[in-house]
Amino acid sequence: MKESDHMTIDQLDAFLAVVKYQSYRVASEKLFLSQPSISSRIQALERELGADLFIRSGRGVALSEQGRILVPYAKRMIGVYKKACIDLHSESGSS
Repeated sequence: MKESDHMTIDQLDAFLAVVKYQSYRVASEKLFLSQPSISSRIQALERELGADLFIRSGRGVALSEQGRILVPYAKRMIGVYKKACIDLHSESGSS
């Protein structure tokens, strides 16, 4: 497995934005990314996990069962990442 095949914070962030807004377009606007970039991140995450995370229709997207399972894990991973960044930043400021 290549390093680029591993799940990333950016992919999880894109995933949670699509979950929140139920739209690739709106998620791309909120994250200041292109819609193809959001799509690419979601596709890479789906390949990594071997699961379709969304059910796509002409009117938007809905979570698949696998997507519903991933949501709480993604939220925790993003939370741990943000906490680490805060802790590391505050620690470097006190040196």
